[in-house]
Amino acid sequence: MIRITDGRYIRNIYGTPVVADIFRATSNIVTMMMRGADEVVPVNDIRMALSMREKGYILFGENEMIKIEGFDYGNSPVETEKLELKGKKIALKSTNGTDVIIKAGDGTLIGSFLNITSLSRHLRNREVHIFPANLKKGVSVEDNEFAYALAKRVLEPGANIDVNILNARNGKGSLLLRENGFAEDVEFCLKVDVTDIIPVFRGGKIVRME
Repeated sequence: MIRITDGRYIRNIYGTPVVADIFRATSNIVTMMMRGADEVVPVNDIRMALSMREKGYILFGENEMIKIEGFDYGNSPVETEKLELKGKKIALKSTNGTDVIIKAGDGTLIGSFLNITSLSRHLRNREVHIFPANLKKGVSVEDNEFAYALAKRVLEPGANIDVNILNARNGKGSLLLRENGFAEDVEFCLKVDVTDIIPVFRGGKIVRME
């Protein structure tokens, strides 16, 4: 069985949880793993993140698309793709996605179009609960379209997801990012099957699933 529940309202979790914040947190987490990061710690408190620098963490974060003051980087996967992160530890604070990952808890898988086929393959024949992160004040087209696309791919390997990508590209989240100079991030986050990496949240940190 596959369930899709608004990530703002997590109460019960059935089966394997998957969180999707396509523009941009979960796409950026996958990108961090692609660039060699050892772990990504999602945080919901800026002061906590800043204190982690003393422990060797690189700080990534944004609030409403704006890089958080005092952090090393924002939340742009296009920027992340250019970094050498092999062996690095990262603390990440985003507007919505990191909060949802923390609420979903241990065993949560990180979803994106970048790893959708490997993720769907792993989830086949399992009970799955997908949580689109959405926005604090409403739904997010791209997160929900990813949820539909993932469900299709779990049920039918190789299912066509072009309409889901098109809807995500034409949604309000895409328009907002484009208006604020992040058009490249939109296109990057809508790439399909760039990697086989599946990040998983365990013990307070996100690591590669072995």
